[in-house]
Amino acid sequence: MLKILSIKFYKIIFTYFLTISFFQSMYAEQSEIDEYRVEIIIFKFIDEKTDENFIEEIELPNSSVINLVEPRLFLNKDALNNYSNDTSFFSNLLKNISPINNKKEKSKENNTSIPNPKTWYRKDTNFEILNNLSKKIDKTEELLLLGSNAWIQSIDAEEESRYVFLEDIDKEFGIFLRLYKKRFLHIDLKAYLGIADVSINETTKDYIQKYELKNMNFKNKKNNTELNLFLPKELENIEILDNISRKEIQKNISKLNKFINIDQRIFNEEIHLFDHPNFGVIVSVSRI
Repeated sequence: MLKILSIKFYKIIFTYFLTISFFQSMYAEQSEIDEYRVEIIIFKFIDEKTDENFIEEIELPNSSVINLVEPRLFLNKDALNNYSNDTSFFSNLLKNISPINNKKEKSKENNTSIPNPKTWYRKDTNFEILNNLSKKIDKTEELLLLGSNAWIQSIDAEEESRYVFLEDIDKEFGIFLRLYKKRFLHIDLKAYLGIADVSINETTKDYIQKYELKNMNFKNKKNNTELNLFLPKELENIEILDNISRKEIQKNISKLNKFINIDQRIFNEEIHLFDHPNFGVIVSVSRI
């Protein structure tokens, strides 16, 4: 009898520690930031194969959105003035950096990468997954490639997730794309042909800063090599022309009756096609 009780006792203890370990591992996974590469293509059918009269209009989200950004470039005045006759600027730039043996360093590293929120939501036209599809669509006479973009982001829970807003006034299309996690990965896609009368609250900078703070503790646990560049104080920004704002567009607002509106579960590293008789959207979401 005593032996049976002892076995039951050890089973209870074992189950307890197993449960604790499970929840600890879940918490550890959640504390780390996952990064995903998103690639998207939107195309139009040149010869519309439907006589359907679309009456219903899409209801667009009235919330904060994220816009894709382009990195700003900086040039040093000293480099511009002395580039032809003086190389001191470039030699000083790297004077605090000593060469390392990359092979030895790489052998010490593990396979986990450190997420960098500063690189999120940057426009990228170089596809990794949809490259061949994009080329085929561009060469197909029956299709017109309207736009394509790629970027890196994290994916929040449904309550905290935000839409990425893509728009081309000249080609007359727009896309609201929201990725979120429940038990599984989901996509909320609202794409349309036309020009929408929307008021956008752009919150890209605040969203990235939130993740930078969240990422600090995680980065401190990794072995990072920071480049200590010697930068002169005087920096001059190279101005890049911003996209024309929606307020400056002198076009009539369209009736948004040609649209795709879908919210469904998706799978990592799969290509998803969402189509309409007039156009289609292809999306790839891959965890990095």
